[in-house]
Amino acid sequence: MAEPVVGTAAVRPDLSVVIVTYNAASLIGPCLDSLAADCADLRIEVFVVDNGSSDGTPDLLRRAYPWVRLNATGLNLGFSAGNNQALPLCAGHAVMLLNPDTIVHRGAVPRMLAHLREHPGVGAVGPMLCLGDGSIQPECARRLPAPGNLLAWLLLLDKLVLHLPGRRQGVAVGDPPAPTWYDGFNLLAWPRQRACAVQSICGACILLRHEVLQQVGLLDETSPMYLDDIDFCRRILDAGWAIHYQPESVITHLWKQSSDPRRAGDHYALGCHAIWLYLHKHHGRAAARAFEAMAALAAALRLPAAALLAVWPGPTQPRRRYRLSMAQGLARWAWRLPKRPPLFGFASETPPNSSEAPAR
Repeated sequence: MAEPVVGTAAVRPDLSVVIVTYNAASLIGPCLDSLAADCADLRIEVFVVDNGSSDGTPDLLRRAYPWVRLNATGLNLGFSAGNNQALPLCAGHAVMLLNPDTIVHRGAVPRMLAHLREHPGVGAVGPMLCLGDGSIQPECARRLPAPGNLLAWLLLLDKLVLHLPGRRQGVAVGDPPAPTWYDGFNLLAWPRQRACAVQSICGACILLRHEVLQQVGLLDETSPMYLDDIDFCRRILDAGWAIHYQPESVITHLWKQSSDPRRAGDHYALGCHAIWLYLHKHHGRAAARAFEAMAALAAALRLPAAALLAVWPGPTQPRRRYRLSMAQGLARWAWRLPKRPPLFGFASETPPNSSEAPAR
């Protein structure tokens, strides 16, 4: 793979890319190769922050990708803090956060950059994220979490929308539908086939103007994962910028390939904790308390049902056992006082006997 044109101090790059890795030796090569191929006509700089990988990721980058600006931290800082190591160094006219478990399709990055040029009020744009099986990842464009749209999500009622006639993903093409009481967060009924303004895009790939980064600041490091994109999008909107979803830009997201499936419940609990922190920060203590109550109710309803279904034999039993793991993770978080996330070995994690309640 030919090296991309790397920006220099004399010529400002068109784009700065920041990638955070953790034991991603099998993923980072295809990611960088696809990025370099798509950005062949652009002047770019690429920062890779490695969070203490033990699988040889830094050595691979030094050997095969000398054009990458590597920062091997030696610590597992988490996604937010890892990105924040490189974001202040970015000099490009635009800045892109990119996961290492992604494959950039041809034309994706130039189209997103062109979208920013054509829409001066847009501060950030996100692509269509396709999973390994070709389906669209709903998190690539959705609403921000709020007290009014989270109970149905916790109870999995939004999944029912996929089984309603005429409401399956991909049936109708158009702007995002008006949120309903059962589908107000992930917007699973929306086929995501048209570029439009959205409230939130996924942290697996966010492309934003450099001036937006200067205005809103770095990622929130309160949670090592999952809080980063929803909080970042909220702050971009609060600063007066629009966020757009651009489906003509396609990126494959090999989601969960770098995470341990045996800890699916813990990842779900960490996601719930991140939403709780977000509600504390942007909606206040009462909203966070309401989410605690909703999570406790959802756990009480989901756990017995998931346990019963998990023992029923059949071809879908592995999926049902996965659902049980998620329900168990929800219950562990919802019924724990004081609230704290499961431990993953991040450098920022606090001792088990300390409270995680955020100050306001």
